[in-house]
Amino acid sequence: MSLAIFVSILLRPVNLKKRRILDLVEENYVFASVLHHFGIDFYDYQEQNLAEVCEQKGLKPELIIASLEDVIEDDQEHLQYLMGLPIDLVIAYLRHKHFSFVKHTLPYLAKLVNCYPTQGGNTVINDIRLVFPLFVEDFICHMHEEEDTIFRYILQIDNTLKGQLLPSKLFFSMKKYSIKAIAGEHEAHDDVMMGIRKLTNNYELEPDSPVLLKVIFSELQSFEKNLIIHSRVENEVLFPKALLMEKELYKVMSKYSILN
Repeated sequence: MSLAIFVSILLRPVNLKKRRILDLVEENYVFASVLHHFGIDFYDYQEQNLAEVCEQKGLKPELIIASLEDVIEDDQEHLQYLMGLPIDLVIAYLRHKHFSFVKHTLPYLAKLVNCYPTQGGNTVINDIRLVFPLFVEDFICHMHEEEDTIFRYILQIDNTLKGQLLPSKLFFSMKKYSIKAIAGEHEAHDDVMMGIRKLTNNYELEPDSPVLLKVIFSELQSFEKNLIIHSRVENEVLFPKALLMEKELYKVMSKYSILN
């Protein structure tokens, strides 16, 4: 039996509704985040099946099943698509990802880490519990810096080339910033998950590790994968586009100075 047929059978609504929450999560740890989105923290409902939990929560199982199917079908490689978009839409996409990280991903990770037992708990999780707030603070500061400086500068270039902003308004910004320098500095600081990877020994697990620990490590790996994709969008789509636009603006500024 092929994997596609197996997954199709596994995710048939009648089969999924009758399965224990613990079994679903053990087969795909990402399901835990889908359930969390619907207000179901899997560790509180491990022995109940999906239909029972949905009845308690007043949810339609079909909605959750559709979301579980989307997890398996999800393809996060949008680089080719984004390359064809204007730069303001690329920035809108990146801002949306920032919002999703801050409002959904990071709070969910923090909740998982903090609900792990402290007494006799995993020492690695105890370490993560200590450093995670600092990691979140640094990460959010980094995103604010990107939005308030880099994205703002690139959008100003875009508006100037569109004739919506006078070139003279950007004179001092162009003295202060350089897309080439910004891109180089950004690429040098891409690996924000290095500390977490070292703490977890590259997310190493024992065969008998608790399901909650497996979910935490899976979510950390998923977050790292999303960050890698996010960085690729910036390094391979945003900055190359912005660099070409900046060069074009220098030409415009040169003509503008001759005319004035």
